[in-house]
Amino acid sequence: MVIKKTIFFLLCLGQSMSLHAKDFGVRGKIAPIEEDDPLVLIQSKLKTMEQRGELERHNRELQKKTRAAIERPKPVEGIFKTKETRIFYYDPTYVVQEDLKDHQGRMIHSKGTRLNPLETVTLSQGLLFFDGDDADQVAFAKEKLKEKLAESSVKLILVKGAPLSLSEELKAPVYFDQSGLLTKKLGIHHVPALVTQHALRLRIEEIKKENL
Repeated sequence: MVIKKTIFFLLCLGQSMSLHAKDFGVRGKIAPIEEDDPLVLIQSKLKTMEQRGELERHNRELQKKTRAAIERPKPVEGIFKTKETRIFYYDPTYVVQEDLKDHQGRMIHSKGTRLNPLETVTLSQGLLFFDGDDADQVAFAKEKLKEKLAESSVKLILVKGAPLSLSEELKAPVYFDQSGLLTKKLGIHHVPALVTQHALRLRIEEIKKENL
């Protein structure tokens, strides 16, 4: 009796499985899946923000952040005030990694050639890297600007501070080493630091405070 019930259960289960697998065809209308146009959604969002006055407030905040970033860029990381005077040199020579040819296929420099930009371009002005929030370093920059000898003239480059306001104060252009591009390249870790050209190398002097 148990065997018969088991066989009956299996037969019913088999019929149930076959019923589930049967194709009943299409029932009713099938509509294609449609997604909202992202551009329409953005425009709708902006319109809603404008109606609520949020768009104007957002624009003012964005302008404020942009102005703040220009007036006071993010300080260069890993730069400290000089405690001990250090003089070192940077050789800008580099090796060509592949053949360089002009638009007509003529060889300009072959792979492996060593090139030094200072052979054709000279550093006519020194580069003074300094902290614009340090009164002593700002005073030192002012003194360098007062020097009348051409070979002593400098370009002022901040690693920290407000270049626009300092430029107005010093009556001279003041640049900023964005993301530490130059200081990293030259290996500068302390300021103030004065960079000048000596033959085909750059002389870098990190100047101790007592020498300012």
